[in-house]
Amino acid sequence: MGIRTEYFAAPTDEVAATALHTPGGPSEPDQSTDLPRFDAVEVPSVDPFVMLGGLAGVMSGRPYGEVTAHPRHGNLIGSGGDEGPWIVTVSQTLADELASAGPTRLARAAREWSDAAPPATPPRNLAAALLPLAALAARAADEGHRLYCWTSLTD
Repeated sequence: MGIRTEYFAAPTDEVAATALHTPGGPSEPDQSTDLPRFDAVEVPSVDPFVMLGGLAGVMSGRPYGEVTAHPRHGNLIGSGGDEGPWIVTVSQTLADELASAGPTRLARAAREWSDAAPPATPPRNLAAALLPLAALAARAADEGHRLYCWTSLTD
């Protein structure tokens, strides 16, 4: 069993929580418009708790325990029960840091994040996850939205 993670932008926690009612996740197209319900990116293997906490520490230069103590780091705002899906918040501090980071900073962060990530996670794999996440954060900042993570178990 694995985990599927989709990061997305929404204007409020209440609007973000409505993604629970979208079986395929926040990027699932609305049946009436055929457009995604939310601006979202799938980021495989980057859970919103441990992995994102490691990234937040790297981006801010602060200790892991401090960044994961942030009240919006992985705060549950919607739950589909024991089987999921679940929706949690991403700290605004991390979202702002991602949105403002340029390519050089993101590449350096991927290398540092690789050192803090589970064993054998190559920097290029983390960079591949980091680039779309940073682009989503920039779009969210432009719209005045916040970042969230929709998480579901997979077979």
